[in-house]
Amino acid sequence: MGTPVPSRQAADSLLRTLLPRALPGHREPVGHGQIEAFRAFSGGLDGIDGVFIDVYGPGATLIVYEGRPPRSFDPSVEAAAALEVLRPAGVRAVYLKPFAKDRSKLGGALPACATEPNPAAGEPLPEAILIRELDWKLEVRLFDGLSTGLFLDQRNNRGFVRDWVRGRASHEAPAVLNTFAYTCAFSVAAAVGGALTTSVDVSPRYLDWGKRNFAHNGIDIAPHRFARMDTFEFFGYAKRKGFTYDLIILDPPSFAAGSKKKGIRPWSSLADYAKLVGQAAALLKPRGAILASTNTQDLCGPGRLDREIVKGLGRSPQWLKLPPIPADFASERGRFAARAFTV
Repeated sequence: MGTPVPSRQAADSLLRTLLPRALPGHREPVGHGQIEAFRAFSGGLDGIDGVFIDVYGPGATLIVYEGRPPRSFDPSVEAAAALEVLRPAGVRAVYLKPFAKDRSKLGGALPACATEPNPAAGEPLPEAILIRELDWKLEVRLFDGLSTGLFLDQRNNRGFVRDWVRGRASHEAPAVLNTFAYTCAFSVAAAVGGALTTSVDVSPRYLDWGKRNFAHNGIDIAPHRFARMDTFEFFGYAKRKGFTYDLIILDPPSFAAGSKKKGIRPWSSLADYAKLVGQAAALLKPRGAILASTNTQDLCGPGRLDREIVKGLGRSPQWLKLPPIPADFASERGRFAARAFTV
């Protein structure tokens, strides 16, 4: 695709004005050097509805939700303006991530720019780059579809997992189960803290990505498990085998299509979250804990996730204190929810 020719003068860019105002408030609290990936622009809260910018070391993603920015918003021009603003922070490329109103109408196809190695602005970056987050490095891919391999809003919760494991470790390494593991970032945080981890996901591709994340941090994967299974299928397997865990991480997607051929049941957070919590709790060791998270909007209202947890357990748990939302996401409070508890 190459660097596009702007359709309007760069001086007309909205981000040229608004991004410098937003950037200090997002970047400064997350620190320098220790954290190389952060949200730099937060949609309408920073002045442009439906537009978000995430920085990943030398690259950035310009996320645009169809129908929400003003008609004057030109992604090509805005990508070039964002690069100009972010270049002093070391950013060399801005990749465009357009999200359609109704992705089901795309038939599984992605916009060409989501997999195009040439960015919307700047120089092409390698297919995979490493970014530092707290005590670990993680692999991200900026033109590998609409996701990058890392959910930045979970940064502080990954720190919680590391610290919880360190506090629990004694003569025996704590056992941590990471369900819906994706690229296993939570597993890396737990392993850095000293845990033996089990990462469960239906995608072999993402589990392989997770293994690379372990390797990027010099962690031997031999004592860790990577299970290509549906989470509920794994729960049944673990129960039959008598496996129990000190900490279980539940961070499922809002929706996931099933596959009768592969024996994968469809998933809906609204319909299935309570059942997820109940079956996870059955695998906890004494004094074990669960970290439950969601970005399903209907579960993010005040007390809503708590009610699903209580429903799944059949009683109220002992709640644990989680760290605050990352500073660069603090203005987006209410778009995701997380709770930690013991039973």
